[in-house]
Amino acid sequence: MMIIECEADDSELIRITPSHCDPSDKSTVKVFFANNRQPPNSVRFSEAGVMQEVLYRNERMMTIPYIWVSDDMAMLGGRELYGMPKLMMDDYPLRIHANQVFARVARHGVVMLEGSIVLERQAESGESPYEGLPSIFERHVPNPDPEKPSLRQLIRLQVTNRELVDHLWFGRGHIETRHPLVSRLDLLGLKATGRAWYGVFRWRLPPGEIVEEYEA
Repeated sequence: MMIIECEADDSELIRITPSHCDPSDKSTVKVFFANNRQPPNSVRFSEAGVMQEVLYRNERMMTIPYIWVSDDMAMLGGRELYGMPKLMMDDYPLRIHANQVFARVARHGVVMLEGSIVLERQAESGESPYEGLPSIFERHVPNPDPEKPSLRQLIRLQVTNRELVDHLWFGRGHIETRHPLVSRLDLLGLKATGRAWYGVFRWRLPPGEIVEEYEA
């Protein structure tokens, strides 16, 4: 997994913050690109997304307002169970050349986002890109009857058993937004801070909890 820290537009972070949550005081997000797997349903797929810190009832949490996967089973599981806004992307595994890692998000060959890192050294203690925050997602449950209200749910999720496999590497990150298509990804104004990481992680995705439910 490659993770690139980026500055982002404050007004856009406010706009994409889930309902009943507040944006944090951070003007940065973390963009990730990964070769992922979730056996037995998805043995291998590409995944990329934007991780944003938010506040829910004054508790720091993480949400993912943009996320793409190359496998339909991974997309359905994330969307239907947890409310993750997963969309399909082309399968594009991480490319590794010497100490450089490169990845992209593309749909039908149209490149939306590209990122890279030049590895410089092993990350020091306390430099992990993860803080162990719980996640929160907003799931929309549409009502097929237009005369009746749809529902929105806030789902809380705590990843467990997260661990690093082998070493975590630190380096210089680069990000480019290309053709955002209908995503509005360009409005984030992503600009790499220069901090980036590369490593292999594993974790367990447990059941979530609906913490709020309200009419849309």
